Amino acid sequence: MTGRRSVRSRRSTTLAALLWSALVLSGCSGPGEEPVGGGGSPSAASIAKRCGTAMPQGAQPRAVVLDDGAGTRVSAAVLGSPGAATALVLLHQTGPSGLCGWGRFATRAAAAGLPSVALDMCGYGESVCAAGVEHDPAALVDLAGEWAREHLDAGRIVLVGASMGGSSTVLAVTDGADVDAWVDVSGVSTWDGVRLQSRAAALRSAPPGLIVFARSDGPLEWRAARRLSRSAGVRFVDGGSGHGYELMTDYRGRLLPAGREVLRFATT
Repeated sequence: MTGRRSVRSRRSTTLAALLWSALVLSGCSGPGEEPVGGGGSPSAASIAKRCGTAMPQGAQPRAVVLDDGAGTRVSAAVLGSPGAATALVLLHQTGPSGLCGWGRFATRAAAAGLPSVALDMCGYGESVCAAGVEHDPAALVDLAGEWAREHLDAGRIVLVGASMGGSSTVLAVTDGADVDAWVDVSGVSTWDGVRLQSRAAALRSAPPGLIVFARSDGPLEWRAARRLSRSAGVRFVDGGSGHGYELMTDYRGRLLPAGREVLRFATT
């Protein structure tokens, strides 16, 4: 873990110079900013078009490219305004929509005063990852967290992942991602060849966490999630019915009980 952190520290010197120049806002570019659509960079309009109804009307996502200077360029959408004490970093489920799946929840979080950086993970959207980074979610989380601290003035970073993103959240946290709290929503019990239960001991010394799961994912996954929460000493929330994003909001974008619980946890 020490070696991993030292690599990230070396990257951050390049990252600080690159992040603002990689910001693309509302279809216009200023000095040091990339033109909309240039070099594979997303625009706010392209995110809204791509996401469709998953990104509520009027949400006004800001398109960002996070570049580590070593071959990894991560497309992301920022919702909410700078100046909040806490910002969310959101990791998505599998499926072609990528970061779009977080659109409704991130919009509600922004309305509650919590800005979000929703990532396209490696291989999704316009994201391109250098060799090895596709199996290192902590590297992606640290890119997003550094951006949020620099440009959203966030003092705290809370990592929230759904399904694949939930499992990746556990892996990132136990691999030393620099976050202050984390939430695993419907994370499958084994991901990328790793049983999450094998990380339970590491979670005990990690920042505070929350596991949200629904019985509708089946008895085996339900029991695995409950066992992980007990072994790791983190709180477990029954998410009701559904999977991942479906536990956070309904299709009209209204917060569900589990979504409200995640927001409460993130602000405490």
